[in-house]
Amino acid sequence: MAILITDSSSGVYIASQTGEVLQGLPCPFASPYMPSASPEHLVYACRSARDCLCIHRRDEKDSLFLPAMPAMGAVCLSHCGRYLYQLSTEADCVHTLHLGTGELCYAMPTGVFPRSMRLSQDDHELLVAGGAVNEAYLLRTPDLTLLRTIHTRHPCFSADFWQGGYVLLCAAEGSELQSILYTLSPKTLRPREKLRLPGQPGGLCVCPDGLTALLSTPDGLMKVDIATGELLWNQPEWSLCMQIHTRENLALISDTLCGRVCLMSHEEPWKQRILLQGVDAQACFC
Repeated sequence: MAILITDSSSGVYIASQTGEVLQGLPCPFASPYMPSASPEHLVYACRSARDCLCIHRRDEKDSLFLPAMPAMGAVCLSHCGRYLYQLSTEADCVHTLHLGTGELCYAMPTGVFPRSMRLSQDDHELLVAGGAVNEAYLLRTPDLTLLRTIHTRHPCFSADFWQGGYVLLCAAEGSELQSILYTLSPKTLRPREKLRLPGQPGGLCVCPDGLTALLSTPDGLMKVDIATGELLWNQPEWSLCMQIHTRENLALISDTLCGRVCLMSHEEPWKQRILLQGVDAQACFC
């Protein structure tokens, strides 16, 4: 299992979970960010220009430059290897790009300042958090047809799929800002509150077991039992991490505030290793 890392100050790297030295990749961009990977492709964009590079892992000579949306909040590569989905926090929409031609195939408006997007395991649906509006959106892929608008009680910052339907992380304003974790079954209309925490919400990622999730607030990175809302552990040093990925028993944490990328066991979180200390470091499994 390898890890793709970008850092706006130092470039692009491939890391191994076994602790080997980082392997640098050729990077035509001055400020790479937003890495994504699939069995066939590696993708990253340029923060200072609207460009995106798609590298074919079997033949790097077939690499393709694609247009990048402004201020991307998330990118997803389709499991079938045909499409790239881009979410823009500035344009407030999702684009589907064809990886063979680089052409824009579909576009769909989604929310206001949306920052989170997840692709379902069966490759058929995208779940997009509405950002500054009290909504999340379930879109069919690749044509981005709206399947369902999920009405949340508060602005929805992050969303993901889980075994029982959908998990939503929202921000509630009042005397103080709070993070609220909701669950929603596909057959019900209203989300059900599971957990309320102080501070603004960060990232959210459901673990491979489909029963637990990792979420981030100013108080740290936490693991939660989704069905009960029970907190299983908290790592205070990893607060407000926006990008969280899991695979098997591992969690990959991008702490963009401090420029760190950390690989940890989400079953034994004290087992962790810093892969890169940079300026604007982000990472994904590949």
